[in-house]
Amino acid sequence: MKKISKKFPFSRKLAILVPVLLVAGIAAVRAVELHEARVGHPLSMAANRHVKNVTCTGRCTNVVLASDQEPDVQYFEGATQPTCSESMLWANANGREDQIVFGGYEFINGFQDNLPTQTFGPDALNGKDIEFTLPGSGDVFTAHVKDTGEWNLLDSVTCNELMCAGPERIFTDRDSGRVKLYDSCDASSDRVKIFTLYQAPELHGPDADDTYRVDVGLRALPSTGSTSGMVEGAGFEQVYASSELTDDTIHVIADVGDTTFEFDLVKDEE
Repeated sequence: MKKISKKFPFSRKLAILVPVLLVAGIAAVRAVELHEARVGHPLSMAANRHVKNVTCTGRCTNVVLASDQEPDVQYFEGATQPTCSESMLWANANGREDQIVFGGYEFINGFQDNLPTQTFGPDALNGKDIEFTLPGSGDVFTAHVKDTGEWNLLDSVTCNELMCAGPERIFTDRDSGRVKLYDSCDASSDRVKIFTLYQAPELHGPDADDTYRVDVGLRALPSTGSTSGMVEGAGFEQVYASSELTDDTIHVIADVGDTTFEFDLVKDEE
């Protein structure tokens, strides 16, 4: 008797295969949607805003409110004398191929501007002069680097011109503590309090509500011995929920101790 093969007819195979392909297709589409949500549109962010109508009450003499995000932007200026720009510099042996890295940063009216980094070989240990420019004034200085017996090899700083524009101070940190290397500032500038304002929408995942952060902090310059750049606890912090962002204008009252700043955050035009 001839053996009959138990193979499924093509139509029956198709009937089984179609649901499998359908389920696989749905899963693939869902995976693409999830991928787009996570990768193609990963962040939710409220509209940006700008600062307007700044006022100050309380102690406003010798007080400055500057932008923490933009150079040369001051929202309130109550100083009766020029503010002092202060810089931190270093020339550190970084432990990699005996390289020596020279760098630093400058606070200009509360805004931090970084100096370009310069890298040198071990020959700098024998004594080397490094020319650099402070971004605030454009003054050109020479830093002298030598083997100090410490991690920081910066020995001294001098101005290359007969009279630097200033006023500015330059500091570095040694094993024994912070050292002032240059000072052309009047002592009266120490009475000026510089507050900085940060304001921006916060970033969230695609399903989160929009929020907006506003921070006003008191800048701690290198002359104060600070390593963080801000005075702890002397500031204002507020996060506005999505329900508070419906209006085009948010009125902010930032109480920072003896001084209170009021200003409007106005939604940018799209």
